[in-house]
Amino acid sequence: MATDSLPPAEPEVEAGPSEPPIYDEVFSLQSADQREKALPVRPGDLTRLLLAQPGLSADDRKALKQLCPRLGSYFHHEFYQRLRDLKETYAPLDPDSDYVHIEGHTRVATATLDEEFLKLFEATLERANYHELSNEVLQEAVKAPNETGLSYIPDFTLFEHLKVYARGFTTISRVSRNLRTKFRKRTAVLDAYQRLIVVLKFNEGASFGPHVRTDKVYLRMFKDVPHVDMEMHLPEQGTRVKMRWMDKAQIASPLMVGLPTLAMKLLFASIVSPALLGTALFGPVSAGVNSFFGFQRAKQKHLSYMIRNLYYLTLANNGSVLTRLIDSAEEEEYKETLLAYFFLWRHDGPEPAVCVDVLDRRIEEFLKDFSGHEINFEIGDALSKLLRMGLARHLPDGRFEAVPPLEAVTGLERRWMASMQST
Repeated sequence: MATDSLPPAEPEVEAGPSEPPIYDEVFSLQSADQREKALPVRPGDLTRLLLAQPGLSADDRKALKQLCPRLGSYFHHEFYQRLRDLKETYAPLDPDSDYVHIEGHTRVATATLDEEFLKLFEATLERANYHELSNEVLQEAVKAPNETGLSYIPDFTLFEHLKVYARGFTTISRVSRNLRTKFRKRTAVLDAYQRLIVVLKFNEGASFGPHVRTDKVYLRMFKDVPHVDMEMHLPEQGTRVKMRWMDKAQIASPLMVGLPTLAMKLLFASIVSPALLGTALFGPVSAGVNSFFGFQRAKQKHLSYMIRNLYYLTLANNGSVLTRLIDSAEEEEYKETLLAYFFLWRHDGPEPAVCVDVLDRRIEEFLKDFSGHEINFEIGDALSKLLRMGLARHLPDGRFEAVPPLEAVTGLERRWMASMQST
């Protein structure tokens, strides 16, 4: 994706048409191309969809049925190797490892191992169609007030590495009730990321208790993360609640507003009866204390909400993130390659060859027709895979043509045997 944001979303309101929408409860990512690179369809569903396309003869369907499993096996073998490399590199950095150390055989962490792992990890993220959120976007998200009115202050200086990657956009609806809505229910619509991966490593020497180690790299994968809830998915050490001027005013106002009256009461109480002094102070002080604890209750409510939701929205932690990521990358590569091959093979023009722009447009129109989503199909990357796997030919005039399915099957089997012998 070229940007890390979404165009403003229109909020929904539960009440009747006479009541205005509560725009203050909606935070939208700003400015952007909403088209996604990830394909919102399962590999098996896509395979069956293409096999059911009109115009295919019985021989065509038979040839395509032979090609699809071989294409899947090719990518599965390739990503199995990548998963082994990721696990080997991450093993000394994994905070959940329960394996014994074998002197001379177990890999140990070096000063540059985290950088080596991140390089390999980010290359896999790219193939799974994730994009990194910039530090500016993260800070904006943390500072944005949520529907409870709380906002946070980020402090990322505690981390040697803090990287966040997202894939897919969606919207999350929440029902809120507060002073601005006159304590009536309103539904707010929040822009959100369908998938979010957090990578972090604390600075050496930091001390945050027994559960935090500075020599390990922590991985987290979440789903359906509203932009304004970013602080929920980052370590609590990197954010703190900001007390707004409104909160401070609510706490101080009972004393400030009643200061002249309070002064008179205090003077009178000190002269007539010192026992009345506590009575004079009780009203404004209790009001201020009540406002302060109201602010604390809002913090606790948000913390409770965070714990309750993270239980259901966490997809994977640490080493298990690698497995889910590899599965996702393997599926994306398969789907992109199959789509590019199919539409190159089934080109409707008078000649078997087709230019890149036409192929890209046809695939994106097909994806929009059946999914309803605007997809930014990476045709250049898909064609590169076809050429590398011998499934297409690049002609001298710049156009491309597909290798016939049976020839493609033979070529994939030959490459499969060669790769098995090399390993």
